[in-house]
Amino acid sequence: MMHTKRYRSLAVVALVIAALTTSSLALAASSVTRTSSGLTGTYSTTLKSPAELKGRWLLTLARGGSYTVQLNGQLVARGKHTSTAKTITLDREQGSQCTGAGTYAWKKSGKTLSFTRKRESASCQARAVVLAHRFTQVR
Repeated sequence: MMHTKRYRSLAVVALVIAALTTSSLALAASSVTRTSSGLTGTYSTTLKSPAELKGRWLLTLARGGSYTVQLNGQLVARGKHTSTAKTITLDREQGSQCTGAGTYAWKKSGKTLSFTRKRESASCQARAVVLAHRFTQVR
């Protein structure tokens, strides 16, 4: 009988811990969105140098967490992104030499969007150069 009470007590404690863990995970998951509604849109910037990156860049951040990058009207990359109210992580990029994730702080003021690098993959330095410029929302 003593062991039964102890096992019941342990079972109750385990259930409480499981409930707290589940609610904590749900709360953490709700703070990360596929795309912040403040970021959805198409943004443009123009680079004059270096020569290999020269031109008009378009960054489109779509609902659902996808993004595309165009240079002078040509699709050069696409990938997935996740964002919070302060950061965006770009990942799983295809079409470029970039093989890793990059996390940037972002700030939007009116139609101007700027990024500050937090972490970037060594293979994605061109992305870092482009995102160091201010973008203007065009759509």
